[in-house]
Amino acid sequence: MDEVAFHLNQRLEFIQVQLLSAIQHGNMAFQSRLHELHNLALVAIESNQVTAVRQTFNSVWEKFVHLIREVRSSLPQSANPVVLYDEFMLMLGNELNRRNFYTGCVGFALGGMIGLVVGMSLHSTPTPSQRIRGVVCIDYRGLDAVSTSDDVPMPVVTAPDQLLIEVRAASLDYLDIKICSGYGRVLRRQLHKYTPSSPKDLPFVLGRDCSGVVVDIGHDVKNFEIGDEVWLAVPYWASGTLAQYVVARERQVARKPRGIGFEGAAALPFSGSVAWDAMVNQAKLNSHNTRGKRVLVHCGSSPVGCVVTQLARLWGANVTVTCPARALTVCNALGADDTIVFEEGPVDKQLATRKRFDVVFNTLGAVVHESCLRFCNDDGIVVTTVATRIASDSYGFILGALYALWVKVQCLVLKERVAWGAVHLNSDTLNELARLVDNGQLQPVVDKIFSPRDVELAFQHTDSAQAIGKTVIRFSGFGYIDDDNQSTRSRSSVRSSKPDILS
Repeated sequence: MDEVAFHLNQRLEFIQVQLLSAIQHGNMAFQSRLHELHNLALVAIESNQVTAVRQTFNSVWEKFVHLIREVRSSLPQSANPVVLYDEFMLMLGNELNRRNFYTGCVGFALGGMIGLVVGMSLHSTPTPSQRIRGVVCIDYRGLDAVSTSDDVPMPVVTAPDQLLIEVRAASLDYLDIKICSGYGRVLRRQLHKYTPSSPKDLPFVLGRDCSGVVVDIGHDVKNFEIGDEVWLAVPYWASGTLAQYVVARERQVARKPRGIGFEGAAALPFSGSVAWDAMVNQAKLNSHNTRGKRVLVHCGSSPVGCVVTQLARLWGANVTVTCPARALTVCNALGADDTIVFEEGPVDKQLATRKRFDVVFNTLGAVVHESCLRFCNDDGIVVTTVATRIASDSYGFILGALYALWVKVQCLVLKERVAWGAVHLNSDTLNELARLVDNGQLQPVVDKIFSPRDVELAFQHTDSAQAIGKTVIRFSGFGYIDDDNQSTRSRSSVRSSKPDILS
């Protein structure tokens, strides 16, 4: 044991000696390198280049100090107005005379005016401080996201072809229900970046059509004056009409039919434009080639179905409609030659007993698409009036970035002439619809009228199987009941005072 301890002690002493030796050698090497660096620094400092830099810096500093002293010494004299005037006249010499002086003043005034005009034109329109009532979508949770707000910014005319319209009545549409679930949200968010007239993503004013009175116009508006009664429709990506005031471009607005009230007029612009597009542009029907054709309308009591039924019957078609039992009387009054009631058995079995149809209008969506194809002639056509899914709503990061770039290019090149997949809503179609209404050939169908504070009930009714035609929101105005007096009127009470509304 002692021998092991002796050998271990010797090993530790050897390691200690080696460690001390390494430390001494490292210290000597460090001192040597430090001495070499010191010598190099002395050589660099005493070199010609460093000396020249030092001399240049000293020279510049001396000149700067001398300049400061001169300025300080001459400042009291330079501040004298007489001295300043003499120096100014000496600088101008003989060039200054009365003519040049007046010319300079005029040029200064004109330059100031031009600068003021340019600055005002470049100044963005301030956010309006006035707030109005509107029906908005606060998020994308469906009908739970619908709310009435008194904090909607007051719209203002910002373009020369715009009109400010006081809304008297606006209708609800099935498309608004889809918007509350996120329909078109990606496109709206992109359009807001590049077009000032596009709405913010949220909160978003709902409503696709309305009727009202013009209260302000841009200086390029030619066909309207303040006080005109008008109606209009807007696409899904534009700010809605369920508010006390809306702004629209002249090409979106038409004069309201003379023979109907504001509530009836609010029920037709959007659904009527969609129906007109389905009949004329997609099915290629008109007053000359429709007579004798067999037309099926699924479902004839929907807002679009009510208009399609009337147009097809007006142009001479044999019209068959499907509808709930509650709407049977209305569909017959609209001109349906044959009605198939949902409650009387499977619709397909009832349709199987009829001849096939030349044109089938699907106003219900994908749920009856196969049925529409089955009962359409081989050379017939099926037209769907329900808004289809928008691919951009489900884009990921890469496709979303590419889509955003495409939207930007479209906005910069074509500006607001892009329909973005929606039906072209314009004054030409509205004028055609107004002509038919004034001639007694087209009638709006209004089921119920609500006030803005009962908008949740109004949307629930629109989304139910009990709805017939359009549900309307009435805003307070001349001769209209206020929200605090009555929130809703039944179709029967409306009929007595508003004969333009079919019950």
